[in-house]
Amino acid sequence: MTTRSLSCAGLLLATALAMPVANAQGVPPSPPPAMPTMADTKYDAALVVRDGSATASDGLVLNSPKDQYNGVMVSGGRSAFTLKNAQIALTGMGKNDFLGIGAGALVRDDATLVVDHVRIETSGATSSALVAAENATLRVYDSTLIANGGALPVGYIRHIGPGMMEPPAPLGLDGNARTVLAMSNSRSFFYRTTIEADGWGALSTDATGGNLYLEANDCVLRVKHKGYGTYADFGAHVVLNRTVVESGGELGIIAGKARIDLNGVTGKVGRNGVMIHSVMAFDPTEMAELNLKDTTLVSAGPAILVKSANAAITIEGGAITSTSGQLLSVIKNEDPNATKTGGKPVPGVALTLRKAILKGDVANTDTDRALALKLESAQLAGALHNVVLTADAGSRWTATAASEVVLTAASVPAIDAPKGVTVRAVTADGSLKPQHIQLKSGGELIVSAR
Repeated sequence: MTTRSLSCAGLLLATALAMPVANAQGVPPSPPPAMPTMADTKYDAALVVRDGSATASDGLVLNSPKDQYNGVMVSGGRSAFTLKNAQIALTGMGKNDFLGIGAGALVRDDATLVVDHVRIETSGATSSALVAAENATLRVYDSTLIANGGALPVGYIRHIGPGMMEPPAPLGLDGNARTVLAMSNSRSFFYRTTIEADGWGALSTDATGGNLYLEANDCVLRVKHKGYGTYADFGAHVVLNRTVVESGGELGIIAGKARIDLNGVTGKVGRNGVMIHSVMAFDPTEMAELNLKDTTLVSAGPAILVKSANAAITIEGGAITSTSGQLLSVIKNEDPNATKTGGKPVPGVALTLRKAILKGDVANTDTDRALALKLESAQLAGALHNVVLTADAGSRWTATAASEVVLTAASVPAIDAPKGVTVRAVTADGSLKPQHIQLKSGGELIVSAR
């Protein structure tokens, strides 16, 4: 595990438990216990494959109401197992999805699992359909994976970290089961597969180990309530190709130094398109990466929301629509565990629009970092607030409301605004003198020296 291997949960294991404090007699308690490993965990499963003990199963039918029960477990570097034409339905409760307890199928410890024309449905808290971990390789073809969640155990107390049975409260998500959970340097590939969740998440990553890869091709990700289509935790690289995402929450979430690529994706979501945040990072300069190419996205809130994080964002082609009118919003994170800059300079947020025609405001209210917007053969109509603007000769920005930018002389020809709209700009470019410029469509550009 990396030092932030649990960052998708929002915190390290240390924050999942109360920090040690002195008791009434001033004697500090013992440190919290370490999280158990999969190797030390006893599993109850219908089909167990260890170190190549079997190579395939065709036509398995499993229906079980047992709690903490796994359908299929594959482990060991000599295991290369194919699960084909199976029907697995688990209605019991899970226990700890970081350990894959209660998963329909679990592949771990360098093993390889191929899932082909399989249906897995779980109906229990923290009961995932599939879990991949510990350098395992997972390939899923033409299958259906569903996690409905279920009742929480009596006496359960909400917390963040291993053993949590609900998403971290600051994320504002519903549900208590992640359909797919990829961890610890695993590699997962999905083809023509439908992945559904009641809430929380459809394709999730956590405890990544620092080098995790997850890819979905021609798939459908569906989250009924507030949840995410996919989550890229610190150290994860998630790629969605030609995939449809429907979610009551986000299409995706990025935590810290992680990456999501959306290629030819079609998404419709009830909250933010993609949310980027950073929590409990040791390095406030860590950078998230988000790339959208030929993607169609409709969101109720901002298409992209960045909360106290640094990010490099590129939108190339596609159609991005925000009902709220916000293309990108950069804000302070209200989460008390948000990464603090400590006054250190940070890279900030960089948005590049390339060969795209888009509408929406771009705004920055995070006083800890700058927001730079670069237009490359792109057109944008919207207000800009606290934005450093660069535009090439093939680009145009039309301000739809009062705006404030920083710019150079080279970007001035790209600026326009209708009558009654004023753009206020500051510049450190010696070739751009303080002046009032009447814009082509009747608006005004007022330039001041920085």
